[in-house]
Amino acid sequence: MKNKALFTLVVFLLIGCLAILLLKLFWHFSDTKSTQFYKQGLEFYQRKDYQNAYYNFKKISFLSAYSVPALYRQATCAWELNDIKTAAKKYSKFANMHKNSALAPEAIWKLALLEEEKGNKKRSKAYLAKLVAKYPKSDFAKAAAYKLGLFYRDNGDYNKAKDYFVEYIEYAPLGRYSTDVLNFLFEDYNIGNLIDSDKLHIAEALFINERYSKSISVLKEIPFDMSWFLLAKNYEKLSNFAYFEETLLKGVSLKQNKNTLKEKDLLDIMNLYIKKSAYSKEAGYNLILNTKENNLYPLSLFLYSKYVDKESAIKNYEKIYTDYPGSIVAPDALWFVFWHYYKKGDTDKALKLSKLYTNVYLDYNIQPKIMYWSAKIHLKAGRKKLAKSLLQNIVYNFPNSYYAFRADKILKRSKAPWVTNRTVKIKNKFLLKKMSPDLDTKENRLLYRFVELEDYSVIGNFKLDNPFLNSWLAALDDRKSYSVLLARDAIIAKPKTMFSEPVYKLAYPLYYKDALNKYAIKYEVSPYLMLSLTREESFFNNQAVSSTGALGLMQLMPATARLMDVTLYDNSKLFNPEYNISLGIKYFAHLMEIFNGNEPLCVLAYNSGPGSVKKWLNNFGGGDFDEFIENIPYPETANYIKKVYASYWVYMNIYEKI
Repeated sequence: MKNKALFTLVVFLLIGCLAILLLKLFWHFSDTKSTQFYKQGLEFYQRKDYQNAYYNFKKISFLSAYSVPALYRQATCAWELNDIKTAAKKYSKFANMHKNSALAPEAIWKLALLEEEKGNKKRSKAYLAKLVAKYPKSDFAKAAAYKLGLFYRDNGDYNKAKDYFVEYIEYAPLGRYSTDVLNFLFEDYNIGNLIDSDKLHIAEALFINERYSKSISVLKEIPFDMSWFLLAKNYEKLSNFAYFEETLLKGVSLKQNKNTLKEKDLLDIMNLYIKKSAYSKEAGYNLILNTKENNLYPLSLFLYSKYVDKESAIKNYEKIYTDYPGSIVAPDALWFVFWHYYKKGDTDKALKLSKLYTNVYLDYNIQPKIMYWSAKIHLKAGRKKLAKSLLQNIVYNFPNSYYAFRADKILKRSKAPWVTNRTVKIKNKFLLKKMSPDLDTKENRLLYRFVELEDYSVIGNFKLDNPFLNSWLAALDDRKSYSVLLARDAIIAKPKTMFSEPVYKLAYPLYYKDALNKYAIKYEVSPYLMLSLTREESFFNNQAVSSTGALGLMQLMPATARLMDVTLYDNSKLFNPEYNISLGIKYFAHLMEIFNGNEPLCVLAYNSGPGSVKKWLNNFGGGDFDEFIENIPYPETANYIKKVYASYWVYMNIYEKI
């Protein structure tokens, strides 16, 4: 009896295992077939054969892991075929099943349009209102606000129309319908009836749309403490310097600016005023007089100090970091004083300042610079342990910094700290699909289904509150620059992110590696250095155009490009990635001949021209190369070489594990 029961249990277990195995095989077969049907459907869809596309998507089993993407695609096919009934049915089912997904707003938007087409305005309006209320941050909600505005306008309810139109213009000032909305607000509605915050949104939209005079007319109806900043920007765009100056000086004298405007924006517009003025020093002094009694005084003092003698400037900088330690300019002010004492040889005062800096300004990017130069002071004085501690601190706490690159070279006692490895080719270690998100949410699982199916045209709709995921999606969608910038910002937000984390590969990708390898090897320069230079020049945007007219991936000026290729007559060729890379690397190799193979000088010359570099070498070259870089009179160029070598350092750490 006992043996019989045991035998029965074993049989049941075997049957259960067999059932599970068969079920797994069925699911595997189902998903394999589903993938084939989906990819066939996608091919038909891309060829605009929506009937056959729909047929393939419909063949995917409801038991398949890809049933939900298939449902979405059935809806899009029916929409394209103008099959209103089927499209409405499929979109409604999708929206109900995945109401929290990034694709739900599109489904509801389509349902609203389908109901409108059927003549059911009441249901259409309900869907639009749901979009605005439930998905306020989606692009479809903005379009819905416009449609609701039209609905109320056509029904004579101008106040309700105004509410939706202002909402639209606030979130989409350059949107497709912004001109129509602005025209309505000016022609059919009395703007004077609007509250001040709504007027400000309209004035901002007018400014963005380059309708400066109209923007000014709206701003004049708003209290000056709310309007002056945008008012000044409008006058500057109209080249009306007298009004720009009058508005700015009156605005900066107000006491409540910090509550309404960002300190950096104020610093930028004050700096613009000084640059626009024919008398820079006097303009700076005017700012000081007008901000003497408020929190903008340290900004004015900082800007003014660029136009006075060195001794006066140092006194001003000391006042800023002593009396206004919370100002955004205090860290830079302290650095200028530190560097002043370092160059004078007064290292005791410099080190005293460095201690103040690390105690007060822990979160600023300038901290590794202060620490690096403090370490160099200790090295010169023979305090090797102190120096080593600081250098290790930089490498650990500021891993993607230029100063981490320099600190590491000193720690390893490198005999050629600036020489890059010209023999290491860029390898294919950038596998996008493997950088998958955590599949811990329904939303992420749906997103990954589309990625698995290589349906990249859909993933642009997934705008998640996660910079890594958005960067990954942008990379999959071939939006290279946007992807890099999102990942870079994610790293800035968490500066202690490890090189091994996938976000670093998104911030420092291996785009155009074949062309970079090919021409770097041909011209005997470092492939990774050329990759780093390309990243910093354009963030891999092959259509990039600078304010000075530099074009393409490696930002070549047409005249420079023609020096490298005398047959170049059509500048648009510089937007071709491989051609641009070939000329950019050829030009770098040309600079290597001019500067006898000195790579960092060539990096400087790539940005500022060989003439400028030769001039700096004559004026203050010949000593410590670190000091030479810090003494470059143009911050943009000094920062450029630091960015390129920081990128090189990061690339080598990610992909070559140096």
